Formats: sequence, C-alpha cells, structure tokens
Amino acid sequence: MVYDEFGGGALDEALWQTTPLPLPGGGRHLPRDPRTQVSVGDGEARITIPSFSLSSGRFQAADSVKFLALSTRVFELAPGGAATFAADLAITSLGGDPGDYRTGIACLQVADLTETHRVFSVCGTSTRVLAMHEHLAPDDTGDPFIHVAESPYQDFDDDFTRYRACEVTLDPGAGLVAWRVDGRTIYHAGEPHLPRRVRLGLGIFTMLPIRDGHSRSLHGQGMSVRYRRPRVHGVPKGH
Repeated sequence: MVYDEFGGGALDEALWQTTPLPLPGGGRHLPRDPRTQVSVGDGEARITIPSFSLSSGRFQAADSVKFLALSTRVFELAPGGAATFAADLAITSLGGDPGDYRTGIACLQVADLTETHRVFSVCGTSTRVLAMHEHLAPDDTGDPFIHVAESPYQDFDDDFTRYRACEVTLDPGAGLVAWRVDGRTIYHAGEPHLPRRVRLGLGIFTMLPIRDGHSRSLHGQGMSVRYRRPRVHGVPKGH
C-alpha cells in the first residue's frame, strides 16, 4: 500500500503532521526549522533546509531535530508476521562535510514515541548510507540509546543523491529488525521490545552533542531530501 502519492503542492495535513515534542521538565519543541522549504508534486516530496538555524544549548532534542513530520495514521503490527515500511529516498548534503553524518542526516523513520520509545531509521548524507536504532526515553525496558550503523562493504558508489529504495522490516514474532537499501541489508538487530503500533516519519537531523551549554549544530550547513512512494507491506487491513 502506498501511503501518500505526493500529488499536491504541500504535505497533506490529513496524512502528515509536525507535532511538538515534549522537553524534559516541561515545555515543547516544534521540530521545524524556520528555513524549511517543502514542495510536493509529481509523486515527490522535497524537503530542503538551505542552512540550519534552529538550535538549543539546553535540550538535545530541540538542538538535533531540524524537521520531523509523522504520519497521522498509526500502523498496527500483526504479532505473528513481519511488516515492512519503505520509501524511495535521495539525499543531498548542503555545505559541510557529507562524510560526517553528525552535521546533518535525512531519514525515513518508523517510530513509536508513546509506548516503547523505539525508532528505526534508514538515513544518510550525500555519500553515506546508514541505519539508526533508537530507544529515546528511559522506561521499564531499559536505558535510552542511539546507535548508528554502517555496512562498509555494501558499495553504493558513495552516492545517496539519486533515489534509493529504503526499507525497515519489523518482525515481532522473531524479535528482529532489518534495515535494507536497494534490497541489500545494511544492518539487522535483535529487538525484544518491538512496538505494537508505529508511525512513518520524514526527518532531518544533526547529531552533535551539546557541549558546555552551547549548541554545536550550526555551521552554515543544510540538507535537502526527496521522498517518493512511502509504502507499507504486511500491516493488517484496517490498521
């Protein structure tokens, strides 16, 4: 099932929403850099931030998340089967060093921000293809973590600027997650706390830790990402 054909002039608010993220100790962060440019049409959504301007010296999430739109639809996973979430991505780093993903990455996310706080993303820069596995909040399943993985001998010609077929497969029965690009596995991991429900996400981030109360995420760099045919397979009908 294709979730969005990207036929309009903007992201369809019935399908995607930019939801404020909660901050420690109260308050909320709107994950949309003021310089964000969004164009939609002819089956493609293009999200561009020519140079990042949104930052925080206090809260890491407010510093790192430059743009995030989540699907309004919540997809429920079948307990005994695998579900795959996919889209075609093309990523261009603007300024900076695309070899250092911490200065800017774009992602296709599969996220549960309410129960398990697990997020699974295929992400990258102009030159690097990466998988990200996150547990974003402490709960009874353990402490938070963010892991970024790369399969160095999967050769993508150091080029993510052209469309790549990106997939995340969640298999609750086996307790496994697999990240694939152009049909090649770039990472797989055991995950005993897979979510029951997830949303798709379109995102742009930096990943430089705040140091001594100062953001280090703004160096004139930006990102541009194109999305095509976000789709799901293996989700029960009606969910």
